Amino acid sequence: MIVVGLMSGTSADGINAAVVQIEGQPPALRWQLLSHTLLPHPSELRAAILAACNPATGTVDQLCALNFALGRAFGQAALHAINEAGLTPREVDLIGSHGQTVWHIPAGERASTLQLGEPAVIAELTGLPVVSNFRTRDMAAGGQGAPLVAYTDALLFTHQANARAVQNIGGIANVTFLPPAAMAGALAFDTGPGNMLIDAAVARITDGAQAYDRDGTMAAHGTVNERLLSMLLADPYFQQPPPKTTGREYFGAAFLERAWNEAARLGLAPADLVATLTALTAQSIARAYRAFLPQFPDEVIVSGGGTANPALMGMLREAVAPARLRLSDEFGMPSEAKEAAAFAMLACETWQGRPGNLLAATGARHPVVLGSITPATNDERQMTNDQQAWRASVANRQPSSALTETRNPATANIDTLPTLDMLRLMNAEDRYVPEAVAAELPQIARAVDEISERMRRGGRLIYVGAGTSGRLGVLDASECQPTFSVPPGVVIGVIAGGTQALTRSVENAEDDADAGMEAIAALDVSMNDSVVGIAASGTTPYVLGGMAEARRRGALVVSLACNAPSPMAEAADISIAPLAGPEVITGSTRLKAGTAQKLALNMLSTGVMIRLGKTYGNLMVDLQATNAKLRRRAVRIVQETCGVPADEAAALLQSCDGSVKVAIVAHLADVSPAEARARLHAANGVVRGALRG
Repeated sequence: MIVVGLMSGTSADGINAAVVQIEGQPPALRWQLLSHTLLPHPSELRAAILAACNPATGTVDQLCALNFALGRAFGQAALHAINEAGLTPREVDLIGSHGQTVWHIPAGERASTLQLGEPAVIAELTGLPVVSNFRTRDMAAGGQGAPLVAYTDALLFTHQANARAVQNIGGIANVTFLPPAAMAGALAFDTGPGNMLIDAAVARITDGAQAYDRDGTMAAHGTVNERLLSMLLADPYFQQPPPKTTGREYFGAAFLERAWNEAARLGLAPADLVATLTALTAQSIARAYRAFLPQFPDEVIVSGGGTANPALMGMLREAVAPARLRLSDEFGMPSEAKEAAAFAMLACETWQGRPGNLLAATGARHPVVLGSITPATNDERQMTNDQQAWRASVANRQPSSALTETRNPATANIDTLPTLDMLRLMNAEDRYVPEAVAAELPQIARAVDEISERMRRGGRLIYVGAGTSGRLGVLDASECQPTFSVPPGVVIGVIAGGTQALTRSVENAEDDADAGMEAIAALDVSMNDSVVGIAASGTTPYVLGGMAEARRRGALVVSLACNAPSPMAEAADISIAPLAGPEVITGSTRLKAGTAQKLALNMLSTGVMIRLGKTYGNLMVDLQATNAKLRRRAVRIVQETCGVPADEAAALLQSCDGSVKVAIVAHLADVSPAEARARLHAANGVVRGALRG
């Protein structure tokens, strides 16, 4: 069967989705990963998750609303992953959703757990049955409800001769110990914090500009403080034998505050604190192996977001020596996909009525079939019109069923028409474009105002796109300099594949999310910058990567796509989505979608320039007169504005070094060119402000 696994971990940075084809049954389970993807949470949703994980802010009304919001996010992530696998929902059998843990009490009289992400919403959006609430059944049988991935770790990674530790490093770090196949004694537990404390410290140090220590840079520039590290490793959790699980409720804000205060008392630099917290993760993992595993592993197989932190991986490699450190990627399971794939397999086990908990991992009294099943029809003939419309609207996120990829019935026979009729039909379809853009005017206006405000603080406007959309962004950026005297590097166009992609197709460039991230990182984007992602489909990986990096750096992020909803819209602070309908030629987004994007970009950049005082009335008073045509235009502008003859306007311009703005202010305010420049400087370049003195 084909199953989608969904996971949002304790880092709360996004949803990992994996589509897995599963055959057979344990111990001879066969699997193939068909696709996997990470959809970052929008900042508002992540903030709501983190607020829900704090008893001081996690009120019942917020939990109620968040449960449904996460259900929608999980449903949309499932549809996106299905599309990435080249499938439709009708070809998928089941969804397994772990949900988002907001609180977990692993043991004691109050033992309980709470994961949000309403499965009924997921089922309604996708039309697929959903297995959810995996942890609760294990806890009802006396277990701690985690770690549950131990069951699939044992199926996937057991070796005939080697003892292995399968180590996941997410927000929390957990290990599954696998003895050689002929021996009993599999064991699993949470070793302690993974990325959680590192992320929280970096966010606090940078006032939220960075959500994590990218590439371990901050840790690499710091020095581990052994005194602070020893104090943190003395925490009782690290001495507690398994079974044990933990989470944000233990290694969260209060734990960080204790580390922060001690670091301040010791006079540590911020980078030293991050280095020490990174060492805490590595050392707590290695110490747990030596204290609690039946034998020290021959190999350590690592997965999770922590694998992207070279500083952490270097410390871990040293701490677990002589064990060989390997990535789950080497076994065909990408690090970021493993936990999502695990819940696809656990959902399959539940669907087949087979237990999915490992008693040595959770401490449960007996094996249990995990989770609850929310049924849903996969037969669209049995769905109401409203259900089909809702499901279709969410499916618009995906290229295979998106609005821009839908066949247009009005042009189905366009190749049979006489040329004039063919062109009339194309022109008739183009009429939908202005209406689509008009519907997005409130969002465009909001983007203009917010971009303008950042540019007044010295920020930049950066377009990132691919293909036709990328070329439109580069075109709009390149026109701002001569039209509005924008200095080089203030309005920038970035296109997948680089400058060569402006004149020819660069295959697969748009599929490289890492390249998009690197392009934005190379520009050293900051909180004052605005990054506009442009892609007709709303799903282009290069653009999504650039947007994710921009968001991580605190920039304003705007999405310009021609489908809604879309992953780009979810990743943006402001979403602009002119829906011009199916293309005249199916999938040729250089037509209506390209026109809609061009109109929107015209409004966006022109509106920003007007707000920045680059015009006086409807005259381009900040143009650069770099050629004969523009020099003549400059003379006409001064002539019309000042009411003087052409020769006098030309002389006035010459006395003001060719500056139209200075010429206008000097003449209308009857001041010298030097005074006019001073007034313009005081008025931030706005002519009307300079004229008021």
